Amino acid sequence: MSYQSRIVCRKADLAGLSSEWERLYRARPQRQLQHRLEHIALEAEEMPMRPSGWTGEDGLMVAALYEGETLIGAAPFLLQDWTWRCRLGYASVGSFPVRRAVLCGTDWLGPDTPAAQEALLEAVLHAKVPYQVLFIEGLPAESDLLRLLRRSPQVGREFWVDTLAGATPRRLVDLRGSLDAYLEKFSGRTRRTLKYKAKRLAGAMRHGMVLRRFTHEDDVPSFIKLAQRVSALSWQGRNLGHSITPEAYLRKLKTTATHGWLRSYVLQNGDTPVAFVLGLLGEGTFYYERAGYDPAWAAYHPGNVLLYMILEDLCADGAPKTVDFGSGDNEYKRMFSTRTYDEVSIRLVRKSAATLVPYVTNTACFAGSAMVRKGLDHFALREKVRRLLRGANAPEMQLEARGAPGEAAEVAPEAMCEVNAEAAPRAAQEVARAPGP
Repeated sequence: MSYQSRIVCRKADLAGLSSEWERLYRARPQRQLQHRLEHIALEAEEMPMRPSGWTGEDGLMVAALYEGETLIGAAPFLLQDWTWRCRLGYASVGSFPVRRAVLCGTDWLGPDTPAAQEALLEAVLHAKVPYQVLFIEGLPAESDLLRLLRRSPQVGREFWVDTLAGATPRRLVDLRGSLDAYLEKFSGRTRRTLKYKAKRLAGAMRHGMVLRRFTHEDDVPSFIKLAQRVSALSWQGRNLGHSITPEAYLRKLKTTATHGWLRSYVLQNGDTPVAFVLGLLGEGTFYYERAGYDPAWAAYHPGNVLLYMILEDLCADGAPKTVDFGSGDNEYKRMFSTRTYDEVSIRLVRKSAATLVPYVTNTACFAGSAMVRKGLDHFALREKVRRLLRGANAPEMQLEARGAPGEAAEVAPEAMCEVNAEAAPRAAQEVARAPGP
């Protein structure tokens, strides 16, 4: 069988594929929002790109595979000028600028036959695009693409392959029934403990516990204002500059809202924001993108309380069938999830003199950090050392990053309906498209 491939690097050319792309996309048994053409174009606009003299500077590299005139497979990548930071624990060892191609979603829109899959991979590897690193996050361990990457002679000859931390579980929540049916996964003891913790948080919020949902374009400025206040207080905001700002998010979230994908939440003490989740809803799945909480409330576990309240709202809505916690594992994911599969994040580094130093440095740092973690775990010291390095005020498991809703999973799921009705009557009432403060 003869296949033809095409590399698309311009948004205008990508838009020309819309009808064929939609047919290919709709044929997938499990569709991902990240594979929608509109989502790919939106993400490409956010990619940092430095002028390089290359003609394709739209932040895209899409490999399209044809059988005759029919599109049978596609591999959509986003291009970015990325700083590869090598760390030994929390200590920075070095940083190296590289151009990286990041796969949209957790898999490609691959064709069915092995020969066609090999042809599509060859198109990606030999694309006349100046990338130095290919990155695929959360690739299912049983996917055809991962098997192909591992056995491909071309990959072995031309790239160093780094599977990062190896296989890790990706955890999801199935919401195909009622909230009561979901809560049956918890033991009676856990439900009682969770009820106490939820009421404790509601009691501490003297101005009333309020949950607000943001879905519309005109909600975006209010959401950003509230989320910015919380993210600026987090450890990541104070030390790494990872804050929600209008400059970084206003245009993107407004566009997301116009497509109907925005589904974000803020948990407030009266008018004061305490925790937030920036989420997307599409193709029956709710995705965590960013999340954080005010560390002053860490003892009350607001991130996990917010997580449960979101699940309650999603069940009442009935729109999503799945909640995707994203890559990486955590105690709260183990607690709330109902289903899991193994995934691998993989990085292919093109062999060259320019990439040799960053690759070797990163490999050495990763090996050294793994040895240190193993030693600290042996003596049960890892969390103590982490807190010491971050500072005494860093709360345990404080997260404010993609795929991370809050902190450790000491929450209060089961009795949240009682909390809404008794301890915090405003919470359920405020879940609506509310104007900003």
